[in-house]
Amino acid sequence: MASICNAAWLRAGSTHFIIYADENPAQLRAFAEKLERFDNAVRHVRNMDDPPIGDGNRLTVFVVRSDGEVQKLIHDKTGDVRGFYIPRASGSVAFVPRKSGSGSEWDLDADIVFFHEYAHHLMMQDLDAPVPPWLVEGFAEFMSTASFEKDGSVDLGIAAKHRAYSLMLGTKLPIERILDGSNPRIGTEEGESLYARGWLLTHYLTFEPSRRGQLDKYLDGIAHGIDPLQSARTAFGDLKQLDREIDKYVERPKLNFIKVSASAIKGGSIDMQALSEGASAVLPFRIQSKRGVNQETAEPLAAQVRAVEARYPGDELVELTLAEAELDAGHPDASEAAADRSLKIDPRSTEGMIFKGRAIGQRAEKLEGAARHPAFAEARDLFIAANKIDTEDPEPLALYYRTYLQEGVRPTTNAIAALHYASDLAPQDKGLRMTSAVAYLKEGKSAEAKRALTPVAYDPHGGGLADVARAMIGKIDSGNATAALATRTDEAASEPGSH
Repeated sequence: MASICNAAWLRAGSTHFIIYADENPAQLRAFAEKLERFDNAVRHVRNMDDPPIGDGNRLTVFVVRSDGEVQKLIHDKTGDVRGFYIPRASGSVAFVPRKSGSGSEWDLDADIVFFHEYAHHLMMQDLDAPVPPWLVEGFAEFMSTASFEKDGSVDLGIAAKHRAYSLMLGTKLPIERILDGSNPRIGTEEGESLYARGWLLTHYLTFEPSRRGQLDKYLDGIAHGIDPLQSARTAFGDLKQLDREIDKYVERPKLNFIKVSASAIKGGSIDMQALSEGASAVLPFRIQSKRGVNQETAEPLAAQVRAVEARYPGDELVELTLAEAELDAGHPDASEAAADRSLKIDPRSTEGMIFKGRAIGQRAEKLEGAARHPAFAEARDLFIAANKIDTEDPEPLALYYRTYLQEGVRPTTNAIAALHYASDLAPQDKGLRMTSAVAYLKEGKSAEAKRALTPVAYDPHGGGLADVARAMIGKIDSGNATAALATRTDEAASEPGSH
């Protein structure tokens, strides 16, 4: 990260995004406008609601200089990662390079990577029915190739040329294995095939007139408990014939796409700010902090941020970054002090309130006797205050609920309601969804628990948590909610801290 430590960073704020970049202001504005146009176009095609959101629930995008810097952040030694996205209630973040790939139309570039991940972000916002992995990835690939026209329109569903090699020469997953709805641990080449043929199948079923309505029928069957492969045979007929058809489809010289007119895309203002000298100095460390630390990296990062704070005391972004770094390093007193300094600058800073509340809560866990409850009550008051300022930020709501678990007391009705609303505001946070589902099961609300579990169960990147969520849904469908709750309890015991 040393290569960007002396950069002069800019912040662009829009309706759905907060973007940090060492970039020309005009180029950063154009990038922010493009992201908003993409968001609007996908929402229009999906007929999605677009409720107002506050700072706490906007996606933060960090633009770094190259693929190499992205790969360092995620510790990728293969050189394959071009960008990544982390969904969480404390603030979803994306890390993308300024430039990526060779520039060839057949190569994977930074825009495709970002739009693929953001399509997942949007899909998970209103996912309330089972969607098999091939379609989750196929939808993201379908949207990832968006083209932005000079007349203000956006074209979606442009041919995914970056998947051409896989489609023509790569390993081919059998159609039955794609459509059976499973999410097996597949190798690199088969994984590439799932993305590529998932895109091809999604594109074909979207535009082929003779197949109109079949995808909805397939999904409806799965939603009603029919085995995915059986539902596929009912909806699509002969699967070998479908496989032959999509093989011929990809050879067509031209493929259709969806044009979203400029009139369907809402405009919005872009707030551009040049960061202070201190904020620019601390931002590379903030990027590392938002990426996430562990026991080995937390303390060295906190030391680096302390050094910046010594040079730029009283800078709000520096103090907020230090508050988080000290908290991650296990120093709640130092974290609270930094949060207090940030709140002196901006008393309405919800981020400052959240870090102060988290620091108090972390310290309260070690207290005993009469001092314990008042400390947790003080932390709750801070989360309530943050929620009053930004009612659509899921983090203070989730943390308010969490304080009851930290204290070891039964959550109140209001705390449980706060948990469920936080999960609705941040459906991409799989751990929070699982926590919400467990709370619903304890309340005897199986239907609500199933709805909460669905985005986790059908997340292609969900790993073991997705397996557990699908098992829980199966037990709920069989009428055994108690067994579903026990499944999650066993998983939590085997993976401490998985939330």
